[in-house]
Amino acid sequence: MKTNQKQFLYRLYFVTFVLIIFLFCIVYRIFNIQYLNGDKYRSLAKQKSIQNFIITPKRGNIYSDDGGILAFSTTNYDVYFDAVTVKDKLFQDHVDQLSHDLSKTLEKTSDYFKNSLKKAKKQNKRYHLIAKNVTLNKMEEIKNMPLFKLGGVKGGLIIEKNISREYPLDKIAERTIGYEKKNNQNNYYGVGLEHAFGEVLRGKNGSQLKQKISNGKWRPLTNLNQIEPKAGKNIQTTINIELQDIAHHSLLKQLEDFEAHHGSVVIMETKTGAIKAISNLARTEEGKYYERLNYAVGESHEPGSTFKLMTIMAALEDNVIHPSSLIDTKNGELVFYGNKVRDSRKGGYGKISAREVFKLSSNTGIVDIVMGGYSNDPKRFSERLFNMGVNQPLDISIHGEGRPLIPHPNDKSWNGLTLPWMAYGYGVSLTPLQILSFYNAVANDGELIKPIFVKKNNFNKVVLNPSICSKTTLRAVQDMLEAVVNEENGTAYNIKSDKYKIAGKTGTCQVDYNTENVQYVSSFVGYFPADEPKYSCIVVIHKPNKKKGYYGNIVAAPVFKSISDQIFSSIPKLEGEIKMEQLNSIEASRPEDLLNSIKIDFKEIKGKTLFDVLPLLENLGFKVESIGEGLYIKDYRLENIVENKKIIIELS
Repeated sequence: MKTNQKQFLYRLYFVTFVLIIFLFCIVYRIFNIQYLNGDKYRSLAKQKSIQNFIITPKRGNIYSDDGGILAFSTTNYDVYFDAVTVKDKLFQDHVDQLSHDLSKTLEKTSDYFKNSLKKAKKQNKRYHLIAKNVTLNKMEEIKNMPLFKLGGVKGGLIIEKNISREYPLDKIAERTIGYEKKNNQNNYYGVGLEHAFGEVLRGKNGSQLKQKISNGKWRPLTNLNQIEPKAGKNIQTTINIELQDIAHHSLLKQLEDFEAHHGSVVIMETKTGAIKAISNLARTEEGKYYERLNYAVGESHEPGSTFKLMTIMAALEDNVIHPSSLIDTKNGELVFYGNKVRDSRKGGYGKISAREVFKLSSNTGIVDIVMGGYSNDPKRFSERLFNMGVNQPLDISIHGEGRPLIPHPNDKSWNGLTLPWMAYGYGVSLTPLQILSFYNAVANDGELIKPIFVKKNNFNKVVLNPSICSKTTLRAVQDMLEAVVNEENGTAYNIKSDKYKIAGKTGTCQVDYNTENVQYVSSFVGYFPADEPKYSCIVVIHKPNKKKGYYGNIVAAPVFKSISDQIFSSIPKLEGEIKMEQLNSIEASRPEDLLNSIKIDFKEIKGKTLFDVLPLLENLGFKVESIGEGLYIKDYRLENIVENKKIIIELS
């Protein structure tokens, strides 16, 4: 019995000792938190309840070459009520008038707002929604209403700013205009102009102190930002909206007609390298087309016969041939290590001039030229292409340019088939934009220019190669390119125009040729008017329905003709140009002068949406006030236009 009592006492002593130790630890912990590290923990608590939040600035606008809007940011606001911070008496004194004023601005009944506010007050809601997506004008009205004008804490007003990006052209040029986002590591990523010029467009972040309230919500301590965000700068592109529309719909129609997998079109201004339009469309499983990837910039592929221009230029420069040199097309077939090179015409063309080889796009003829001139020294052919700049990327502003591939005998992959295959565009790889730039150089008297997408205040073209070849070679190939379209039996004679001259080259390249289901890439690239080039253009269409057609002159060339016809008829109208500084600061005494100076009829804003014209008007210095509800502009009136440049827009 005594033994049991002793064991009980030992256990009691042990438990008491443990409790004393535990109590001592608690006392020490309290002392440590309160006195030794009090400042540290108070700071941590404050950080968890009050934080500095980044305020994203308004992103800069993206304009077309004539001042049209391609991308802009709209700002709207969400309004909330914090019922906890507002004293009961203050709430009762103002709720009636506040409800009445809200009903006038937000077009709901006064009773609706009164019941909603009273319910929020009764339930002590900290983030009670008043309205979403209100305009700046309405938000300013709400800020000056009874109770709310007392501010964020005393008046319970919480305002959240939302910035969204709008694209008036919708899906047209979607991949070229692009987008920019942030990943989980706060790094920017994206495509197109939005990302390429992200640093210019983004602006600088601001900051605002917010306090944590219930349910993980944060409310501003004040309706003023601690640091105001700085809006991003605008950029003006070289894209012309009218030409972009022409390119898009011309390509779309042909893709649909031939049930092609994807295609691209690029239009370039010959003298400057300015990209006036770029369209990339791919087919969905449902048979619809949309801008999935920027194929013109990023897709490097075997060009086929459009590469024959580079081949024959090399041969002319190296005096391997003369345009009148007689070439044997070998009955339309050549064999290399068991692999055949064939002409599209069975039996070939017999013996014809080098000029005719190009005009008729004879595969055996062009291969015979290269093998006759370079088989003993293939390095000479590759290095001539290098000398012309064919192997160099364009280093354009838009990210993701595909790298050109021009084989060289020093490459490990070089073999007996490489040289003959290169001659007619196989085993080499170029993007549509790289091919177009080279053809544009031919149109531009030999000067190879870097393609540009954005205008700068002091615009200077960037010359990549001042002379891709001699003037003698240049004149010879210009004549050949014209012959392709304008002479009978030329592979693109079907697109000859009686009104102006087109110069260019067809391309029909096999893909998937190592499988049983061989597919084709159809292309046409050239420039117009041939006697005084203003624009160059490339059309590339991948994997058309073979049953409907696949040759370059049938599938791609008609798209070029549709585009060039429409552009040629409107060239005088398209020659005008607006500079970026005009968009940023145009000074004139009359608003009509302001808008007319950028080729927009002031009266034509009627019927457009507010989003269509708001960025432009604000950029011109107008103070825009909208009245009425709706999306479309019904009317407008001007007030104090010389002093304040105020325009009131009526919506319906």
